[in-house]
This record gives sequence, structure tokens and C-alpha cells, in this order.
Amino acid sequence: MISGEDNRILSEFSRRIRERFQEARIWAFGSRVRGNATWDSDFDICVVLECVNKETYDWIRDIAWEIGFENERVITTVLFDAEEFEKGPMSGSTIVGTILKEGVPA
Repeated sequence: MISGEDNRILSEFSRRIRERFQEARIWAFGSRVRGNATWDSDFDICVVLECVNKETYDWIRDIAWEIGFENERVITTVLFDAEEFEKGPMSGSTIVGTILKEGVPA
């Protein structure tokens, strides 16, 4: 189960992303959501947008670094465009399955 502190960090991350991309779908997943994280575990967050390009990827990575630094977390982002997440080859991958099954939506 996600901790209160991690939930607060997820909310801040999501708020910042949605300032620019209102349609963003965002989930936390991994050990911090399962409740088996250690002090040095990264914080996995998936972002799905309508369209992804290098500028968008770099901007989201920078936001993750800023919020992570401020909160003593390493935030690892997985970024998909909607088509890839819903219908592309990645839609059948274990990572997308895990995100949809165990992820905590923001």
C-alpha cells in the first residue's frame, strides 16, 4: 500500500504534469505501491499522453528529477503515448499489465 508521503509526492507530480497536459493519465506502481519498498527504492510513475516527443519526454524527466530531489526520492518515469499504451505492442507487455493491475491512479 502506498504511504501517505509517497501519495503526496504522486499528487504533486501529477499536478505539475497536468498543468501542461490536462489529459495525462498517471499511475504509481512498483515496490512503493506494493508496500515492500526500502529506503532507497525508486518511485515508479507511468504517464500516458496523447502524443509523446523528445521535448515532452525531457520535460517530464526534469519534473520527476525536481520533485524527487525536493522529496529525497528517485522518481523513475515510464512514458507512453496513448496509442502505444492501449493498442500497440506494449499494450500486451508485462509492465503495462502490472500498471493496470497494481497501479495507483493519480
